[in-house]
Amino acid sequence: MAAFLLLAPLLLLGTVSGQADTDTDGCLWLWNATEGNFSVKTTPETYQPDTTYLVTIKDDRNHSNSSGPFLLQALSPQKASVGQWEKAPTQNCSSVTTAMLNVSERAANWTSPAGTPGNLSSVQIRVYLRLPNNITELRTWMLDRAAETTPVPSNTTSTSSTTPNSAGRARGSSWLLAALLLLLPTASLLS
Repeated sequence: MAAFLLLAPLLLLGTVSGQADTDTDGCLWLWNATEGNFSVKTTPETYQPDTTYLVTIKDDRNHSNSSGPFLLQALSPQKASVGQWEKAPTQNCSSVTTAMLNVSERAANWTSPAGTPGNLSSVQIRVYLRLPNNITELRTWMLDRAAETTPVPSNTTSTSSTTPNSAGRARGSSWLLAALLLLLPTASLLS
C-alpha cells in the first residue's frame, strides 16, 4: 500500500504529461520551419478592426499527397492568437488557434477582432506548409494599421515661420554676407 501511495503521483504525472505531448505533437514541427518557397498576401493590405481579410497563398509547385496541409495563424505583437478563421477547421497549437487548409486550397478568410484601432496596432499572418522528410516551410505577412491622418480645414493659413519666399531671402542674404567677407581682405590689400 505504501508503494502504491509513492507511485501514484508519478503515474498521474506521466498520464498528464502524456496528454500534453499528444496535444503538441502536431505542432512541434512548426518550431524548426525554414523560409517558404511560396507567397502570402492579404486583401485588404492594412489592419482594421472587425474586418474580414482574404488570405491568399501562391505556390507554383506541384505538391503530392505526401505534403501536409497549410497551417495558418494570426498573431498580435505579443504573440497571442487573435481574430477568427472562417470556414476552415482549426486546432490549438501551443495556445494559438491554427486553421488548416488542404494543400490544394489556396485561400482562407480571417476576421480581425472588433474594437478600436488603438487596441491592436498590427497582426502577423503566419502560413506553414509541412513537406515530406519532416521539412516545414513558413511565410509571414504583416498587417499594419494604416497611418492616421487629420484633415486640415481649407480656410486655415500656414503658421510656419519659414515660407518659401523668406527661405529664399535668407539664402540670398547668406550669399551676400559670404561675398562681403571675401571682399573685405581684398579691400584692405588695395588700401
